[in-house]
Amino acid sequence: MDSLLNLLSSFSWDAKAVLMLLTLSVYFVENRRHAQIQASDKVLCLVAILRGLPSEKQQDEVFVELIKQTLAYTKCVFEYFERYSAHEDSLKRSALIDTSANFFHIIVIVLGCSILYNGWTSESNEFAWQDLLDLLKQVTKEYEVFKKRVQDFEKEEEEQLYWQIEQVSESCSDIVELLRTLFDAEVYQCRQSTTVKVEKLKDKRVMLLISDSNLSNDDLATLTSIYNVSAFKSNNYEIMWVPIMEARDEVMEKQFLDMRSRMQWYSCNSMVSRKAAKFIRDKWQFSQQTKVVVLNEQGKVVNMDAISMISLWGWDAYPFTEAKGKELWKSPEINWFKLVVNKTIYPFIEQCFERRELLFLYDSAEDSNAVREIEEHLEKINYSVSHIAIRINTKRKQFLTRLEYCISSKMQANSDVYDSLTQDLFELYTSYKKHGGFAIMARGSSTIVNARLTDFTTVLSQHQMWIPRVTQTQTFEAVFQEHYRHAIVKPHCHRFYIPNMVGNMPKSLRCKKCSQNMKISVTFECCHGEH
Repeated sequence: MDSLLNLLSSFSWDAKAVLMLLTLSVYFVENRRHAQIQASDKVLCLVAILRGLPSEKQQDEVFVELIKQTLAYTKCVFEYFERYSAHEDSLKRSALIDTSANFFHIIVIVLGCSILYNGWTSESNEFAWQDLLDLLKQVTKEYEVFKKRVQDFEKEEEEQLYWQIEQVSESCSDIVELLRTLFDAEVYQCRQSTTVKVEKLKDKRVMLLISDSNLSNDDLATLTSIYNVSAFKSNNYEIMWVPIMEARDEVMEKQFLDMRSRMQWYSCNSMVSRKAAKFIRDKWQFSQQTKVVVLNEQGKVVNMDAISMISLWGWDAYPFTEAKGKELWKSPEINWFKLVVNKTIYPFIEQCFERRELLFLYDSAEDSNAVREIEEHLEKINYSVSHIAIRINTKRKQFLTRLEYCISSKMQANSDVYDSLTQDLFELYTSYKKHGGFAIMARGSSTIVNARLTDFTTVLSQHQMWIPRVTQTQTFEAVFQEHYRHAIVKPHCHRFYIPNMVGNMPKSLRCKKCSQNMKISVTFECCHGEH
């Protein structure tokens, strides 16, 4: 070992520690065969038992565990050293933990291991076994202490960096300053597959696309469509992907690279750091859903979440500010049914709107019997009225996403939950998510009945009672609506279900029927990716 230390004298402390540990591992493996031969000698085994020495298997297990602990300790110190020696300012901070001292300790541990190993393989040292156990405890303790120091240091550094981001976001007058503080001095240009300076985004209005690895194809296609509008670039707009992922392993890295390869705009060079992710969650209210935060040239937020308005209106949402969202919802032509049900849900829906077809839109992700029943009744009324029946079973995810975007955008523009438009949206969402399915009857884009699937089916099942009242002066839909009001008894308790809209959730609501404060309950739900 002395000759090895002399040979490594010109190496850095981290290289010395790694090479010494590697040498010990090789030495252990090479001498293991000799130990196995000795273990087959029954006389030697009996002598070892009489002397109270451990079995060969026990010795091996402890020594292997000692090497594992030393390796984990070395890896922890090396990763810390590598991470904080990348930049000069990081070197100053890393002085809080003297890594050279830890590398020296690891070398001492390796020397101790080799001495003890020689001791119990030569059968001349009965105290080597206890010394080996003591050394294992010492290494484990040192490793845990160092890990705790690193965790404390990283926590303190994250708090300092978080505070720095907060200060910059409040006081900056240049978007480049904010992006450099949040992410890095360089960004990735996806179309050109190259890294460029963040200054490329100077004087740009940047739409930060914030998501995890589950960015949907629909959201990607929507943003690509506005990105390719010539006016997007001519008005100094850019998009930058900000990937926030919990795990940081090889699988997630591959997903990150695969997703980035499908984009045309800018992206972070890597997955977002913990301190940046914390700021985005806290200040920009990112949870799980994909969102688009729009920043102006000064780095100020002009829209906390533009993904909903872009998905609903496309380029008509330009310039993608919250003020534009309010303007869109104040339009006298606003129609929630046309916003929720577009060509992605039913390819010929626009022609149906133009011809003012009678439409039945329905679905249930849970009750296939109710769906089958409503379809049977719709076939029976074919002789009475021409209609188009649309089941959205193959487009459930898209339908639900557009409905949630519609509610989110409406609440962002106007948090009044008592107007009829918002109530209709809540009614539809509640029917679909909490009452087993929904059904809508509409004449063109004008909704007539928006109900639970079971209630709608009940009225259709009674068609022989009310269809005879349909005349030239009293339309099918008018008669249906009248019978619906008489046949369906609404439940005593009034409930509605609201999707999670961080930042736009009303703090309290009064019942529309009795004006009392409604109770609030929180539900955590997983639909396993089905709907």
